[in-house]
Amino acid sequence: MKTLANCTPKEFAIQSLKIAERIRNYTDGINRIREKCRTDNISDNIFEIISYICGDNLEETMSLCGELCFMSGDDFSRLDAENGDDDGIIELVNIFNSKRVISFFTTLLNLQKISKML
Repeated sequence: MKTLANCTPKEFAIQSLKIAERIRNYTDGINRIREKCRTDNISDNIFEIISYICGDNLEETMSLCGELCFMSGDDFSRLDAENGDDDGIIELVNIFNSKRVISFFTTLLNLQKISKML
């Protein structure tokens, strides 16, 4: 399966922009959870995070997962490893454990911090 972790540099750039746009739609919920986590114990908020990702925003989550794997959210949500399809969950784990992906997004976050200091 083609993913953000194993695509060409040009594909990576194009897909990263799509993903950034999709994540922008998540901003309100992410900020709400982040603020709550700052004031509460994170272990108390795990269920709220799961609820936001897997309940309140399931279609948007599937779309984001699909974009990480170069497919639509509908296609991602229909992957069935039991029927011989690639395992989308394992692919997501591989993406988020990819040195390439982690380094890229960590660098972007660091650049953001530096630009705020200037």
